[in-house]
Amino acid sequence: MNFMYFTFLFFVFGALITFWKKTSYLMATFASVFAFITSIVGLNAPFSSGMYKIFDGFELSVGIDHTSSIFLLIASISWFAIALYSIDYGVNYSKKMPIFLNAAFFGMFMVLTAKDAITFMIGWEIATIFSYLLIMEHKHSFKEAFEFLAFGEVSTISLIIAFASLYFKNHSLSFVGTHGTWLFLLMATIAFMTKMGIFPLHTWLIGAHSRAPSNVSAFLSAPLTLMGVYGLVRALSISGQPEWWGIMAMIFGGISAFWGALQAVAAKGLKILPAYSTIENDGTILATLGLSITAFAFQINVLGEFAMLTTLIVTFSHVITKTLLFLAVGHAKEALNEESIDDVRGVWKAVGKIPAFSMVISALSFSVFPPLIGYVAEWMTLETLFQSYKIPSMTARITAAFIGILLALAMGMAAFSMIKLAGYTALGYDHEKRAKKIPHFNMNLAEIILISVIAGAGFLSPLVVKLFGYKKFLFGLLGVPKPFLIVSSHPIFGVVSPTFLAIVACVLGIFPAIFYLLKKKRVRRVDAWNGAIALKEGEYFSAPAYSFTLEYILRKVYATKEIKSGNKRYVSVKDVIYDMYYGLNRAVKSISNVLSATLMNGHIYSYVLYTMIVFIFIFFISR
Repeated sequence: MNFMYFTFLFFVFGALITFWKKTSYLMATFASVFAFITSIVGLNAPFSSGMYKIFDGFELSVGIDHTSSIFLLIASISWFAIALYSIDYGVNYSKKMPIFLNAAFFGMFMVLTAKDAITFMIGWEIATIFSYLLIMEHKHSFKEAFEFLAFGEVSTISLIIAFASLYFKNHSLSFVGTHGTWLFLLMATIAFMTKMGIFPLHTWLIGAHSRAPSNVSAFLSAPLTLMGVYGLVRALSISGQPEWWGIMAMIFGGISAFWGALQAVAAKGLKILPAYSTIENDGTILATLGLSITAFAFQINVLGEFAMLTTLIVTFSHVITKTLLFLAVGHAKEALNEESIDDVRGVWKAVGKIPAFSMVISALSFSVFPPLIGYVAEWMTLETLFQSYKIPSMTARITAAFIGILLALAMGMAAFSMIKLAGYTALGYDHEKRAKKIPHFNMNLAEIILISVIAGAGFLSPLVVKLFGYKKFLFGLLGVPKPFLIVSSHPIFGVVSPTFLAIVACVLGIFPAIFYLLKKKRVRRVDAWNGAIALKEGEYFSAPAYSFTLEYILRKVYATKEIKSGNKRYVSVKDVIYDMYYGLNRAVKSISNVLSATLMNGHIYSYVLYTMIVFIFIFFISR
């Protein structure tokens, strides 16, 4: 319990040290370490700090149980890397940034340790408000920051309605011993899906990522969206496991994963592509969680537990790998001062081997390269979907089948987009642009730690499964000793052993490696294929050309358009969901103009009538 208090203390202390930026970031790093220790303690021995009663039904309480410990463990690793990275990266930003970062971490820690709705809401609002201020740290980002805040307040309003319904049913706002209604679960789902950036509530992610500083982008994409996943799991623990919710979650999750992957394929911005990848990852998380709840609804507990484990592993993979990707991209972007994928080429030579290698590792993990943690996550996702035939409901089986198709397509397109990102930046043609010198020791250290976590968690994924409390899915078979074989069901349905897969791959790879090193001088190199036409001086293969074929075939989906600018031609695409919100924005403005002209007309009786109508309306709702 003391470690939990130390975490709170260091985050507060870090927010108060406004005159030493590096020390403030260091306090956030220490707090993250204490948060990690708190999570490990909570996994083995859940605890609560007691209850502080305000009045009947309103009590404040914090503590850790098994569920919150898992999410705190994942979040603390991301917090640690972001805070450590910011010691160097934050030099170019104001003294306010470490205050906002510590406060945002503090708010998320409150969310993860809250045992009641009031504490949860306080932490939720602190995280939202200070995230908005973090986005504002980048110049000319007011529009994107305000859009984030607007979606954030939609989430808050939905939560207020959800918790109000919880109170009216139970006369208590505690998360312990209460049971939620369908209204609670529905409004909480809207709130948490908004924070996760689930289609069609995803547009805030794109603008915020493109404008925010890169350490803030990592924060928004990984630990902040993690709060949405945790909120859903917590809401379901209060409301039970209804079949309708599971089917709905599978549908929204599958569509979101497919849409995010589809847009990532066409993305040209250095941080826009990872932003759409976040939408794809969170969609996969929601879909597997939906399948878990559907299985539990029909008492197929083994499948439900494995699907829940899959949700946790995919979440772990997404948070850690996406944190690394954004930090590496930010490292290159800061050094080269460029925004697009094509302009940040030759990172390996121009910026450094560590940020380039970080891009490659994160891209390989998202591309399902064994034995990285992304490979384990995607294998478990497919294994979960393959077993949907066990569900007796025809509606659920058909839904799972179609969502499986969407997720399989999303995985393929995710690999396609990640190859583009890493291939044209970390491994692309060197543009011979000189990178500016920036302090990078702590940035490199943060990236190395995350690389180690991604590789280590994949290689030792059975131990991660055991740590999360699902050792029933660990087995031994043939030459693989227990617990290094992960099984997807009992009786055994599918198996994988990332540990022994890596060992075998290393052994078999020794001989090709030796042969290559001995014959390296005799390797023949040829020009890249360009339709039998030699590349002229100054020409290179571009990221837009890489994905143009798909953009043209799906031009109705992408709204593909050729733009002429002088003697140059280029193709633009857009996310058509923005048009929906643009139309909604215009409609709201029109209605607000009419209402303001009608109600705020200078006549006192209009104000009195408006006040009375609102009072009566609220009175009857409260009744």
